[in-house]
Amino acid sequence: MPNMSEPAIVLLLTVTMVTAAQAAALSPDIPAYFTLLKTIAEIDDTPATGLLWDTVRIAKDYLCSVGSSKCDGIRVFLLENDLEQVNCAKVPDQAACVEARKILGADQDISDEELKSTLIAYADKVYKESHENFMTLDKLRIGLIDLICDSEPEENCKKWRAYEGKAEFWEDQVKKGSHPA
Repeated sequence: MPNMSEPAIVLLLTVTMVTAAQAAALSPDIPAYFTLLKTIAEIDDTPATGLLWDTVRIAKDYLCSVGSSKCDGIRVFLLENDLEQVNCAKVPDQAACVEARKILGADQDISDEELKSTLIAYADKVYKESHENFMTLDKLRIGLIDLICDSEPEENCKKWRAYEGKAEFWEDQVKKGSHPA
């Protein structure tokens, strides 16, 4: 590992703090959202994770096909998740990157981090406009986590209940509101 000078370390930390501060200023829920993503990443290679994402995608397809006002919120939520799998600065023509830039009206020069943070801020705006978006996702997520907990070992259930808690915390950061019991 190369030996970094003290000024280089200070510069690196400053850039990191400024970038994080800019993201948090854009949308104060971003730290909670990335904590949520980290939690799901820890349980990402399970059949239950596929069940959760596939069900939300099917629900999005249905809601969009019938012209529901909930379509846009869930579509943007899933798109941001897709962006976590790719660096748009390196592969700007990847479908999720193109769609995100189109939604935001951004050009290809936007940084990967800025694209993701701006999309999260846009999703927050959509969710704040309708509490129904949260309730729709809550109902799906809670029902699926109940199914997972009924079907898998307690250790897996605990991970999913932790994820649920982080999801509710993130939602509360976006817009205060109740969650179904």
